[in-house]
This record gives sequence, structure tokens and C-alpha cells, in this order.
Amino acid sequence: MTTIIDVAKKAQVSKSTVSRVISGNGYVGQESRKKVLDAMEALSYSPNLIARNLQSGETKTIGFLAHGFIDPLGIFLESFISIAKSYNYYVTLYFTDGDQKKEIDALNQMKYKQLDGVFILTRSNKWEVIEPYSLYGPIATWHRIDSERVYSSYIDHYSGYLRSLDYLYQRGYRSIGHVLGNSVNLNTKARIRAIDDFHKEKNISINEEWIFRDDDRVDNGRHIAQLWHEMKTKTDAMAFYTDSVAAGFISELQSLGYSIPDDVAVIGFDNSEISRLMHITTVDYSIKLQAENSFIYIHNQLNKETIPEQEMSVRLIERETVPIRKHEEAET
Repeated sequence: MTTIIDVAKKAQVSKSTVSRVISGNGYVGQESRKKVLDAMEALSYSPNLIARNLQSGETKTIGFLAHGFIDPLGIFLESFISIAKSYNYYVTLYFTDGDQKKEIDALNQMKYKQLDGVFILTRSNKWEVIEPYSLYGPIATWHRIDSERVYSSYIDHYSGYLRSLDYLYQRGYRSIGHVLGNSVNLNTKARIRAIDDFHKEKNISINEEWIFRDDDRVDNGRHIAQLWHEMKTKTDAMAFYTDSVAAGFISELQSLGYSIPDDVAVIGFDNSEISRLMHITTVDYSIKLQAENSFIYIHNQLNKETIPEQEMSVRLIERETVPIRKHEEAET
């Protein structure tokens, strides 16, 4: 079997020069680099990455776990890969389809030294099942979790959602519907607190028929549009926990002959690409920075460094789906 020593002899350079060419770390002159590459080609040499990883104890690869495609995935993954690349790390994407065993198989990659760390966008197992795997490498998530073993880059959805409701109220909307995510999610519970506090502050009674649950995210925007269409007393605004469900709601209502925002105002959450394409008013809660801070945590843990995290904020993005209502309409 051809080794790095054979390549060095063929190229008439040192073993360390060949190593720098292969790893991409350190300076190598153009002439020496060409000699090494030509020697590798002549000898049909391929670096044994697995052996090298076992020797160094690291793979320079982070696992990125998700059930499948959800609206924020593109923004989060792009930002995570970008910052990882700047620190010479690779990212491997694992779609678990919500299968607990697939998620455990991916987490085991750290145990077997095939991944250095893991980021979890959407989880399948309970945290008490996931947390012990932090013994094998750092784990980060954007889920809201209070844990000493799993890092969370979450932003409090309470303040962001309360801002959405205040914004709708200031624009003249009084009958506001709410589309919430998985009921066990801590962000959903934070939104429910925001709803309660908002209605108490504004002295508005809560209509339970105007609160919709979206536990499975499967085409529920269209389903909720059908429910809204059938309601005897319709809301004049709808606040969504994510842009993709808001987009499905708008699309279905338009197919039923409604006009957005004339018949109902819509506000989303994420500031994702679909909200920009459909001009949906939404809340930006620093998804890109959540991704970057998650990687920074993993990198710091692996390299015993203290690179500071970036400060995150929540801001409302005004577009076309929440116009100002006339004062007399708001009061009737």
C-alpha cells in the first residue's frame, strides 16, 4: 500500500510538506505543491482519512440533525455550514424522518469518533435520552432547553410573539387568531403566556375557537384556512408561529376567493425565504445568529477556546399582509 513516505520520496520533498498539501493547513510553495500532487497521481495515492482521524482523535465534521425539510432549515443550515467552513469544519446532514432510532444512530457517530459534535434542529427522542451522548462530544440545539449538557441558542418567543400581538393591536386589529406549534414545546408554552398576558393587558376576552394547534406541520396552513373559512365569526387577523404555515394559509384562502390582507391580516414568524417571496409581515428572531452561536459553542468546546457569541435580537419585519385598519373599523 502506498504511504505518505512513498509520496515524499517520489516528489523529493519532506513528509511534512506532503502532510501540509493533504491537510490544506500550512504554507507550501507552488512548485513543491505541484510535485506532491503529481507524485500522488503517479502513485495512485489516496489519503486514508479514517486512519488520520483515529490518530488525531477528531474528524473536523459536525453532524446536523433534522426530521426533514422545514421552513427555517435552509437559513439555519446555510449559516451553520458557512461559519463551520470558515473554521475548517465540515457539516454532515442527517434527516431522521422523526425516527428515534435514526437519531440515536446519528448520535452514536460521536461515540464511534466519526463526528466531533452534533447540532439538533428538530429532535425525536426526549432530552434525557439525548443528554448522555454529550459524554462523546458537544451537542447544541435551537430548541429551548435548560441543560448543563446541551447548549441552546434559543431566543425567548414570549417577547417576540407579544410584539406581534401588540403590533396587530396598534394597527387596529381586535379579533386575532393564533396558530401555535407542538403543545409540548417550551416556545409554544411561552406563546400561550404571551396570549394570556396580552388579553389581560388589553382587557380582551380569549375566544378558544380562534386558537389553532399545529402538532405535525403537515399541510396545516391549508387545513387551518379551511377551518377559518367555515367559521361563523371570523378573525380579522391571524398570527402564526412559523412563516411556512402562514404561507399555506394565505395560498388556500386565495384559492377560495379571499383577498389577503383585505379579508384577514397575516403575521408570520421566522423571516424565512417564503415570507420574503410572499411579502408576509413577520418576526425575525436572529435565526442566522442562532446557527452561528451554536457552532461557536461546539467549536469552543472542541478546541478549548472562548470565542464570544454574537448578541441576538428580535425585530419585526413589516411587509404587505398587515395594513393599518381604519379607526372606525377597529372600534366596531
